[in-house]
Amino acid sequence: MRVLYRVFPYLAASRKDEPGGALYLPPQGGGRIDNPGTYSVLYLSDAPAGAVAEASGRFPEWITAMLDGSPSLPGSARAIARYGLAEGAPSCNLDDPEQLLALGLRPSDVVSRDYTRSRAWAQRIYVQGRWSGLRWWSYYGPAWSNFGLWDIGHLAVGEVTPLRLDHAALLEASRTIVRRVAGARRGQVPD
Repeated sequence: MRVLYRVFPYLAASRKDEPGGALYLPPQGGGRIDNPGTYSVLYLSDAPAGAVAEASGRFPEWITAMLDGSPSLPGSARAIARYGLAEGAPSCNLDDPEQLLALGLRPSDVVSRDYTRSRAWAQRIYVQGRWSGLRWWSYYGPAWSNFGLWDIGHLAVGEVTPLRLDHAALLEASRTIVRRVAGARRGQVPD
């Protein structure tokens, strides 16, 4: 079983597939491999710090307010969830040169921020019907892999933990992608 992680607006009272739940698929259209007319996708990482970086990397400073949940989900808070992905769920590995060659893709196609192009190749891969989703390296750190799953039937929810500024994954992500954590001094955990 592969262990994956995701940061999302969590509401403890929600069922897993409802807004605030760990398997809820939010509205699509803004992500790298989104194709809402064809499929929905759940974005995850193979590392807790990678999930935090993907969710918060756009912010130059990390403050308590970024841990608030979604305004459309009163009472929610950002949390990190751990998932188990069954071994039988095949992910198309876009970090494999042979797979890229077979798909007619270059590494620059995968890492490109041109989402029109990335959505087009993602749809081509989806219609093959062979994969539960895709795997590629993180923009924020190539040691981390991102996953976009359109078939979440092989995904089991494990522990869900509300994020805090002193969470180990958040601190590791801040060091790796060089983000200041409000209230933290060099070598200290924030209040």
